[in-house]
Amino acid sequence: MKKILAIVLALVMVLGLAACNNNGDNTNKKHKIGIATVHTGENWEIVKTYLDTVVAPTYGWEFVVSETLSDANGLIAFMEQCYAAGCDGFINMVTSSDAIIQGATKAQEWGMWFVTENSAYVEDVAGLSYNLGHCGAGPEAVGSAYKKAFEEYLSDGQPHSVILFEGAAVGGDKGQGAASHFYSAVGVLEAFQEVYGLTYEAPIADLVNNQNPGEVKTNNPDVHIYLYPGRNPADAVTALSPVLQSGTYDIFAAVFSFAAFTNAIDEVEKASGKDIKIVGTAQIEKQTKTGFETKDSTGDTVLNSAILNDLSIAVGTKCIMLRHAFEGRADAMKENGKGVFLGVRSWAVNGADIYAKMEKLNTTPELYILSADQLEKFAKEGTTWKDLDNFLEEVSDINKLLSLKGLN
Repeated sequence: MKKILAIVLALVMVLGLAACNNNGDNTNKKHKIGIATVHTGENWEIVKTYLDTVVAPTYGWEFVVSETLSDANGLIAFMEQCYAAGCDGFINMVTSSDAIIQGATKAQEWGMWFVTENSAYVEDVAGLSYNLGHCGAGPEAVGSAYKKAFEEYLSDGQPHSVILFEGAAVGGDKGQGAASHFYSAVGVLEAFQEVYGLTYEAPIADLVNNQNPGEVKTNNPDVHIYLYPGRNPADAVTALSPVLQSGTYDIFAAVFSFAAFTNAIDEVEKASGKDIKIVGTAQIEKQTKTGFETKDSTGDTVLNSAILNDLSIAVGTKCIMLRHAFEGRADAMKENGKGVFLGVRSWAVNGADIYAKMEKLNTTPELYILSADQLEKFAKEGTTWKDLDNFLEEVSDINKLLSLKGLN
């Protein structure tokens, strides 16, 4: 009798374990996530610290991080290494469409959950079951932040003129350039058009998609807009130095790498005695802090406005999406079976005082926007991608964000 009872108990235990494996296998499994990065520098180090000190212990995951990659070939080679190492999830930051298509297709072949860091939706692979979609800087939100920042500068009743380093804006609305750069340029042109009642010679999208640098024609002889598309800041500095020296422009904006231009602008300010405001896309990092705290030769701060993006919240959101997929809830992260795009909203920070509060974010585990508590909250059953999007919208308000983190 005892022997029969022991056998029955053993069967119960086996069946119980089997049930656990069928219903909650992924909850207890040690997941390994591959991350293909295009980033370097301080901001990327902040993200790696976030992954190691907040995400990894909260979810019990291990991360395999690439060297800096730049194309589809590098992505696929790294994915093969990750698959061989046992990775069952993947975060892709190589943003070209061909890289995303090849990466998502390969992940589908292997049964590896795949999510991409970028600002454009790739329809070609949206329906693949293992592709969760995209999360990155919301391009329209970046444009709105630029528009808001410029409206404040242009509202003083005086004529102003701008040089805009557009980066990879050309084709950004068609999946050929950077969508965030495209909409940043659109936001600047819309602000000038609405404040000064300008009439452009072509639709704004066509102006931004012009590959040739030059001045945009307007109907106001006192307002000038010079657009420079290009991916190489060093080349842009050389090309734009004589434009700066003309004395026509009192605002300079850069959709990335604003610091590459500060020395050239400082030389012009010293020679002319004219203050040139600098507006730039930036991250919450020391370089941005230095820009806001350092004075130029005119007594103004080097950086006047920052359109802030935060890579940590974007990475944290993608980790939440993967967590749901691991636990059998991938459909909650999709819309009608297709991967979604979740846009991280940008913040328009005009002035050093506001930045002094924002810079405290990401300095301790509790001050990451998606802290351990938030990671657990949004990983619960019943959460959908819409809940994540609503949270991203909520924290796009600087005052609400600072209040949430006790920094106001």
